[in-house]
Amino acid sequence: MTRLDEFQQRIHDVIPLTRAMDAVLEHYDGRQLLVRAPLAPNHNHQGTGFGGSIYSVAVLAAWGLIELAVEDAGIDGTVVIQSGSMDYGQPVDADFFALCQLPEAAEWDRFLTMLRRRGRGRVTLKSGLYSGKPEIEPEQPAAAFFEGRFVVLASS
Repeated sequence: MTRLDEFQQRIHDVIPLTRAMDAVLEHYDGRQLLVRAPLAPNHNHQGTGFGGSIYSVAVLAAWGLIELAVEDAGIDGTVVIQSGSMDYGQPVDADFFALCQLPEAAEWDRFLTMLRRRGRGRVTLKSGLYSGKPEIEPEQPAAAFFEGRFVVLASS
C-alpha cells in the first residue's frame, strides 16, 4: 500500500463524508495534490455538481496537500481551515477533480519557519476545480476556484 493509499484510508476514516462522496486522492508529487470525485454521488437536482460537493473536494485538495507537505517537512501537526471562499464559474456536468499546488517556495519556506519557531503557521492555498478526466496540467479552464487560509498547529 502506497503512502497516498494510506492517507486516503485515513481520510475516509476521519472524514466520513469523503467516503460518501467517493473522493479519491489521485496524485501527489510533493508540490501538488489532485483529488477526483464522480458526479453520480455528488450531483444536485439539475444533474450537475452539487455546490457543497465541489467545495468539499476543493477544500480536501488544499487541506490534504498541507497535511502531506508538512509531514514531508518532518513536522507533526494539526491542519484546520480558518476561512475559505469558492467562486463557481460554470456548471460541472461530468466527473470532476480539484488540483491544488503549494505556494511559491519563498512563501512556503516562511510558513515552515513560523511553524517550527512558534508552533503555529498560517498559509493560503488555491484549488482549481475542473470537469472531466483528471489531469496534472488541465487544458480546459477551471469551472470553479477555491481559496482558503489554513492554520497548522505543531504538536508539542
